[in-house]
Amino acid sequence: MSSTVDVLSTTTPSQDRSRFSFQQPWFEATRPDWEELTRSLRGQQLRVLEVGAFEGASTTWILDNLLIHPKSTMTVIDTFAGGMEHQGDVNDTYGLTSLKSRFWSNVSQCKHVSKLNVMEMTSDEALITLRKEGARFDFVYIDASHVALDVLHDAVLCWRMLDMGGTLVFDDFAWKGYNEDCYNPRVAILSFLLCAAPELQAKETELQLWVTKVPNHISATKNPDPAILYWDKPEGFKLPVVPVKIS
Repeated sequence: MSSTVDVLSTTTPSQDRSRFSFQQPWFEATRPDWEELTRSLRGQQLRVLEVGAFEGASTTWILDNLLIHPKSTMTVIDTFAGGMEHQGDVNDTYGLTSLKSRFWSNVSQCKHVSKLNVMEMTSDEALITLRKEGARFDFVYIDASHVALDVLHDAVLCWRMLDMGGTLVFDDFAWKGYNEDCYNPRVAILSFLLCAAPELQAKETELQLWVTKVPNHISATKNPDPAILYWDKPEGFKLPVVPVKIS
């Protein structure tokens, strides 16, 4: 982040959403938090990355409120095919057949749409491509696959591209779409928090987790006792065993 645009519109979030057409109300539930927690960012020159856009609810809000600076840019990654939880929906409840066209119809209503770059591919492909290109970001929103392993993968790659002082937002921190915890985003997000703890500060909202990248504040110290170089297994501990067929 560098220069700032000093205009009234940068401090007052755009409230007019009537020009958009959204089938899902998901982002609206979190919008008050966004309006409050991005207050200091409005008017800044920002490089924004959104991993997972669906029909563009959060994309349009970001374009209207965080892309005000003339040099701000935004990159969006999405396949527009939905996630694992949307598959097998014979009634097309989520409107996947028209998802891509709804996204473009919505973002085209935004004044700053010309600052938008859309990568229509999986986050696996797109994030690795961006890293190879040396991309850097000030604000990242992760809301793509809701499968824990995918969320962890997205988080690590995005963190490597986030500049110091930047913000990383995890959607679905409170979402439990699967009975098996190993699939839910929260497991991945908590694992990431543990591993990246020396470099972050976190704030939990009702549905999301907001993380700020800060200078390392937990120094690594070597273990001086060779007798305790290894983890003790808790009593009764067993590794999860998954049958593997070897041909």
